[in-house]
Parts: sequence; structure tokens; C-alpha cells
Amino acid sequence: MATICVASTKGGVGKTSLAFSLAKDLKYRYATNDMSVVLNKYKNARYYPNKIPLYPDTVYDFGGFENPHANEILREADIIILPTTNDLNSIMKSLIFIKQFRDKPILVFANMIESPNDAVMIREKIHEHFPNLAFTYLRRTKLLKNALESGMSASELYESNNHTQHLYKQAFAEYSKILNLFVTESPTVP
Repeated sequence: MATICVASTKGGVGKTSLAFSLAKDLKYRYATNDMSVVLNKYKNARYYPNKIPLYPDTVYDFGGFENPHANEILREADIIILPTTNDLNSIMKSLIFIKQFRDKPILVFANMIESPNDAVMIREKIHEHFPNLAFTYLRRTKLLKNALESGMSASELYESNNHTQHLYKQAFAEYSKILNLFVTESPTVP
């Protein structure tokens, strides 16, 4: 059981769909400071426009903007998952974010990657400044987007039929690497 924050000051990197899927798969609360469709899709989702309470067993989805109340939760989190994409602005904002929270366990999550070579490039740019950060990636896929739109987690969507298992096989294997970090009692970042 853990307090997980999915955060980035860059919008459009896939925070919400990842946070929703993790919350649903782990049977955790979902808390956000940013309005989203998740509030209509998940009964354990809550919106906090002002001060956000700290709860255990919660996935926090913080909008792509600075928020002092979010920073309080980020400083108390067991782990921060930092989605980034393969563009210089996203990587720059990730580096600034990491510098601010470098004393916390951070998993850099390269999302919407066209090829494993793109992931290597992002990892090299991040590790140039922060060489010991954990890193994983998810290739460009509709797994998380379609899961959110259907109201299912990525695992539920993947397991729903043979077609989705075939369609999302690679993406689900990559997503599972993140999910499996939290299946044990205390999260450990590789």
C-alpha cells in the first residue's frame, strides 16, 4: 500500500490516464486537483480544487500546473511517477521537476514513445543530469486512453477478450512493469 503521485508540470503527457488505470487496478482512491472525466468513470475518484488531503492507498493525479497544495502531497508521497514525452519542452520541464523533488523516489515514465530508441534518448537526457533515476516507457498506444474512455483499467481492458489481448500485448507488458512495482507491500523503484 502506498501513496503514489503521477505528476508533471507539462500538460498532455498522459498523467490522467495512467493515474486512473493504476488507481483502478490497485483498488486505490484517485485524487486530483484538475477536473477530468475520471470523476465520472471511477467511484473512488475525488476532485479537490483547493487543499488536497493526504491519504494512504491513493493515486494522486496533479494537473500540469504549479500548486502549493500539490507540492505538500508530493513531498509526502512514497513515489512520484513523472510522465514525459519525446519533446524538448517536456524533457526540460521534467528536469526542473526532478530538481525540485530529487530527494523523493521518482520513476521517470517516457510515454507515447514511437520506438525504444526514443526511450533511450530520453533516458540519456535525464540521466545526464540525474544518473540514478529509475526509468521505464510505454510506446505509443491507445491502451490507457481507451481504458479510461471505457471506464476500465488497462488490465481490465486487456483481459476483456482475445482481440484486446492481441491488440495491446506489448503495451500491456510495458504498463505491467509499473503496476508490478506496487503489488508488493512497499513500493521499490528499480
